Amino acid sequence: MGGGRVTTHPTIPFPRTEALARLGISEMVLKQMPQITPELRMIAKTIRKNGGPYGPGADLLKSWPNYLRSSDDPDALKVRSIYYELPNYLRRQLPVEAFCLAAGVSPHRVLEILTATVMRLGAQASSIIAAVNHPRVVEKTVEMALTDDGIEDRTMLHKHAGFLPTASGPKTNIVVTHNAAAPAEAAWVAAPPPEQTIRRLADRFNLSRAIPEQVTEPMPQRPVEAELVEVEREDDE
Repeated sequence: MGGGRVTTHPTIPFPRTEALARLGISEMVLKQMPQITPELRMIAKTIRKNGGPYGPGADLLKSWPNYLRSSDDPDALKVRSIYYELPNYLRRQLPVEAFCLAAGVSPHRVLEILTATVMRLGAQASSIIAAVNHPRVVEKTVEMALTDDGIEDRTMLHKHAGFLPTASGPKTNIVVTHNAAAPAEAAWVAAPPPEQTIRRLADRFNLSRAIPEQVTEPMPQRPVEAELVEVEREDDE
């Protein structure tokens, strides 16, 4: 009989047990690993609700190997190498934590790699889509600017062509007002610069240290010469 070839897989009573055995891990150790499958399931549910992402797929529970293939991180290489060592019919039996355990990589590390890869792919896709469609956007802007209601479009095109001034950024205006009632003879004396004041204080300090302290010597005391005076007594007369 003609026709295409049909590939059949061996019938395994417990394919999950066989997959774990090939990876050399046990069910008990796998349950003790940090689990990121619930978080990936929640993310995939939210993405499907909002219409799906740009990338390998919306269901991260199934598409995480494709995102790891877009990463050059050494840990991503370890996990995806273990993943592709198993046949396809056994890969589907195990969660991402099993391949992390077999590769010796933390599931939290794999989640970080997935996040960085998705962000990079999204940013690159956004840049490409914006660059490719920008000429069409400009054409549509000009088309709308030529209509009666295209006031904003015309204003934007005028600013782009330099016909209208564009804002150069925030400015601060300082207005100084003089009091008319102030006396005319009042004069304002500008204070000296701080450097000059500091220099004067330093000069005074250095000058005071340079002058030696004057020591007051006691004046010599001159001896007082006593003069003898004879006193006459009345009894002698």
